[in-house]
Amino acid sequence: MTSSAFIAHLLDPLIEPQFAEQDMLLDKTFVNSEDQISRDYLKGFKRSSAYALDWAGDKLLIATKDNALRLFDAERSEEERFWPGEWMSMQCDPNNPHIAAAVSWNGKFRVFDTRSAASTVFDVDLKKTSHTMKEFLVLCWSPDSKHIAVNNRSDQVYLLDLRTPGSLRLGASKNMQHEVNQMVWTVDGESLWIATGGTPGKVHIFPAPSLTNEASQAAVAHQYTTISLAADPTGRYIATGGGDCMVTLWDPGHLVCTRSFGFATQAVTTLGFNRSGSLLAWGTGGSGFTGGERNLTIVGANTGMLYWQDATPAPVSLVKWHPQRNVLAYTLNVAQLQDERDQLRDRRMNSRDMAVVHMLKIPE
Repeated sequence: MTSSAFIAHLLDPLIEPQFAEQDMLLDKTFVNSEDQISRDYLKGFKRSSAYALDWAGDKLLIATKDNALRLFDAERSEEERFWPGEWMSMQCDPNNPHIAAAVSWNGKFRVFDTRSAASTVFDVDLKKTSHTMKEFLVLCWSPDSKHIAVNNRSDQVYLLDLRTPGSLRLGASKNMQHEVNQMVWTVDGESLWIATGGTPGKVHIFPAPSLTNEASQAAVAHQYTTISLAADPTGRYIATGGGDCMVTLWDPGHLVCTRSFGFATQAVTTLGFNRSGSLLAWGTGGSGFTGGERNLTIVGANTGMLYWQDATPAPVSLVKWHPQRNVLAYTLNVAQLQDERDQLRDRRMNSRDMAVVHMLKIPE
């Protein structure tokens, strides 16, 4: 158990009565982790940094730094197909796990069927619409699948309207005054949350799909830079991770911070809720050769308890829960991951220690 995990057990929070049984069951699962929780990893994954990670049904879709979007059968650890391109961000349709959207650094936007290497719904060069529509970093799909929000290195946010079959339209846009780090939609699709840099770190909430300033709001979420965001699938919470090593939970309906977690000692760069919203996982790994904690953290969103803070071979850079099961996929920072040369020097190492993509399977 890491030092922060030990401190957390000494400072257990008060648990609301309606979540007492949930806490008891979760605590039993994680305490008996050797019997209850199984670990696995993608054995056929080529060693490369991952830009984005999502579940396409029971398959894993991964955008990699070697200019490819790859679909893997997670159970067999086999690559099924790939799409070349400098894809920076992608996400599967929240209402159809076989359809995915991806955006590239040079402005290409594609919506496609992951079951075929050639089947596309939209295939558009956004740069031809406007010379500013390039150098994209983040993409997120609205809960009703009608809009996709994208942002670029110039901190411009665009909404893409997918409501007309075969015709992609440009919707509202917004020039942000601070660095945009992440975006998520509320579960009802009525607002778009944007995490921004600066001191203090804020979240900006815009009505969707209009993105008008008149109905927008902003809240201070962190002392320094809001880096990561995640939306609870049940609509109860939105989580933020910051450069101040804190994770905060927000009530999106009332814009009130309901809980904070202080179990990290580095900036929290990736967040994710499980399908029931009861568990929140995070990592602190960027893409550099230094920084980040070498562990994966899982807390109870409803209980406030720290259930898991397990050591990892390198800092965790991305987390993504399966939409229907308690299976967590996560990637490690390749820049800090040991390789075959290290294994020759240390015979205690195994293939798992060098794997980039891992999976944690937790009982329902």
